[in-house]
Formats: sequence, structure tokens, C-alpha cells
Amino acid sequence: MWYPYVLYVYNTMMRDSRRGFLKRTMGPLWTGAALLDQAMLRATAARAQARTAVLPKLFNIQKVAPGVYGAIATPLPNLNCNAAIFENDKDLLIVDSHARPSAVVSLLQQIRKEVSTKPVRYIVNSHFHWDHSEGNPAYRRLFPQAEIITSDTTRNLLREFGAVRAAAQVEQATKMVPEYKKSLAAAATAEEKAYWQFMVKDSVEFASEMKDYKPELPSITIKSDLVIHYTTHDLHLAFRGKGHTAGDVVVYCPQKKVIATGDLLHSFAPFIADGYPRFWPQTLRAVSDFDFTHVIGGHGGVQDSKLRLHQMAAYIEDLTEEVTKLKRQGRAVADVKKVIEPGKLKSLSRDGYGDFLMDSIGKYRLVKPGTVRATILSDAVASNIEHVYDTIDKE
Repeated sequence: MWYPYVLYVYNTMMRDSRRGFLKRTMGPLWTGAALLDQAMLRATAARAQARTAVLPKLFNIQKVAPGVYGAIATPLPNLNCNAAIFENDKDLLIVDSHARPSAVVSLLQQIRKEVSTKPVRYIVNSHFHWDHSEGNPAYRRLFPQAEIITSDTTRNLLREFGAVRAAAQVEQATKMVPEYKKSLAAAATAEEKAYWQFMVKDSVEFASEMKDYKPELPSITIKSDLVIHYTTHDLHLAFRGKGHTAGDVVVYCPQKKVIATGDLLHSFAPFIADGYPRFWPQTLRAVSDFDFTHVIGGHGGVQDSKLRLHQMAAYIEDLTEEVTKLKRQGRAVADVKKVIEPGKLKSLSRDGYGDFLMDSIGKYRLVKPGTVRATILSDAVASNIEHVYDTIDKE
């Protein structure tokens, strides 16, 4: 179900034939009829023609530097990642491909309107997680000459876990729909009803779209570094060590002093379930050797300094040290969660990092109505404790 395509098409569908409209709006993308399957696009357009409302945009595109843009994902139950868009001489390089193919179609319509009509030449998967890679098939269908690039390790992880984790996401989304409907029935306010309606709607649509999903593996891999040279700037793809996953890649533009970091560095609390907490801080500090002033992370807003990099590294070190000490004493993870409270972690109070995380998560993630602000941080820390507890000894 490519529902986000409706976001762009509805306003003009009523005055165009479906074939003429799609040729005009998709431009050169329409040339290869089989690329995205014109029959599917016509069917989507027909559904759009029958709709009575325009859905919200999925991204807010922000100019970060000349020719560099951050597509910041709007909050969804089944969240998309951000995208970094680098406009080159004749083409585009896009970092990360979101949680579902339909998000790619939605973003491309925004790019054509707000950024450039140049074709996509490269897609970089910063790492293997579902919300950063499941749009690969859509890019490949739309731009069959485009190359998908990542690290050797990430390609192997996508091959091993891509289909399995996609199926698990569908199963989880489907499983939660009855629970969300119960919460909807019990909702006491208009705000709560709207929230649970959205949870139901997005989960149903996500499961429907992704039920037959098949991963698209990257076509180019790197071991450490790859530099793509253009007349206007260079794009430096780099792997600097284990962190959020075993294969995180960053994309750095020295002339624009911008770096795209995926989830190795972003504006949320770190997700450590597949992480390497003993190595992550040193990998971040290796990345800080690049001369950048703007960060387009995998989630949350654009950062305009290296401050959050050092704060994130310090927080992971702080938490890992405390969890390790208690685990070595034989304490169970439930006890560790009780002992380590956010207020006891100096790294969260230093330079306002804890406040930053609460504000960012509250703004860029879907938060249940009535959630107490401090709970956002305590929940994030509790999740991090559990994951660090399980991953301390990973090599």
C-alpha cells in the first residue's frame, strides 16, 4: 500500500487524467513504466481520486548548507528515519531509506518540489536497521541505475536479518492493533482518541504494505573509506568502528562541513540493543576528527555543533561503567534499573544533555497524551540500562 503518494497527488488529481497526471508529476521517473509498476501507480492514483482529505507530509525538509538538506521525519507509530540529501552536479545522494517503500515515494515528491528534480544516483544505508533500509526496493525500482552503498558488515547484516526483522515488525504491528483499539474505546478525551486512532491506522497500513516485503541488498560496500568527487564538493563515506551497530557508516562533506551520521549520533537517547557500548564512545570520537559543524542524525533535529557528540559519548561511557559495576556484583537487571536513576548520571546534567533529550524525544517522537516530561528521560535510561546489561561483553 503506497498510501503516502496520496500526499502529493490529491490536490491536482481532480483536474487530470491519471495517465497524464502521473507523467507530469513523476517526470523522468515515468519513463521506465516497469520501474515502479505503472499499473500500481494508476491504482494508487485512483484511490487518491476517491479521497476527501490530504494526509500530512512525512518529512520536513530543512536546508542545512548550500546543496545539503535534512529531511526530518515527522512522528509516526512505526517511525521513519531522517534522510540526508546531498545535491551534486547532476544527481543526488541520499542517506538512509526509511521504514517502508511508500515513505520513499512521499519523500521524492517533496524533493522534486522543494529541492531538485535531479535523479537519485546513490543511496547510503548508514546501518541495517529496518527504519533505515526498508525503502531500498523503492529506490531501486525508481532508479535502476542507482547504487546502494554501505559497509561490508551492514550488507551482511541486512542479508541475514533484513527479511526476518521486517516480518517481525509486521507481526508486532498486527499484534498491537487490538490493544490499540481497546485503548481507543477507553479514551476519555479528544486528544487521546486522536492518538489511538492514529496508532491503529498507521499500524494497519504498515502491516498491509510490508507483509510481502523483500529486502534489497546494497550493490557497493566499503571496508573503511570511499570518497566520491564532484566539481562542487566531495562526499566522504567512512566506517570508524563499532557503535550503534557493527557497521555504521557516516557521510561527510568537507566543503559544506556537514556530516550525516545515522543512529551513531542523533538527537534521541542511543538505541543499544544491537550496540557495542564499550566501543561506541571511541567510535564517536574518531568521527569527531572530521571538521564538521552540522550533523544530520538518524532521528530528531539537525545539530549545529559537536557538543551532542561528546555528550552522547560521555553518557554511554557513564552508563556502561555503572551498569558494569553492578552487574559484576551479581545484581539483576531489574535491580540495576532501580539503582541507576537519571538524576544520578552526571553525563545527563552536564551542559543540559538530559533536558535536550527530553525536548527532542518529546518533539520528534510520537508521545502518548498526558506523558510527564521527566518520564520520557527515565524510560529512555531504563531501556538503555537493559540493553547495556545485555551487550557489555560484545566484541
